[in-house]
Amino acid sequence: MLAIENRYPLLVNDLQGKIALVTGSSRGIGRAVALALAEAGANIVLNFRSRQTEAQTVESEIVRLQRCCVTIQADVSVGADVERLIRGAEESFGPVDILVNNAGIFRPQPVEQITERDWDELITANLKSCFLVTQAVLPGMRARQWGRIINLSS
Repeated sequence: MLAIENRYPLLVNDLQGKIALVTGSSRGIGRAVALALAEAGANIVLNFRSRQTEAQTVESEIVRLQRCCVTIQADVSVGADVERLIRGAEESFGPVDILVNNAGIFRPQPVEQITERDWDELITANLKSCFLVTQAVLPGMRARQWGRIINLSS
């Protein structure tokens, strides 16, 4: 029995056969979400921008849970990368059923120290990425009349 059964008894196998894409899933909250979704029965599309080693470690953990997993590098704030990410997910497993928009950056700075360039980078990483990935998966979810989109922020 999986450890998640004690914490979330209604989730176990509820997501059997679903495809979940978690952006920014090489570490932190994204990693934890990807593992929880895998424990609940979903096959996982891991996404990372630059932390390949960490993403591969998460993939290994998911495979140990006997779930299917694919890891795809993409900067989700870039439209062409998002297209490649979704194409790779669909070629590997089929259409995305669950999207967790988790990728983002955080700079703990006083507002007076944030430059315009810093602000633009935050908006691009934290908001534009959610828009682009949601826009890419939403038509398929609507066509299938099923899907879940979860947006996280810190």
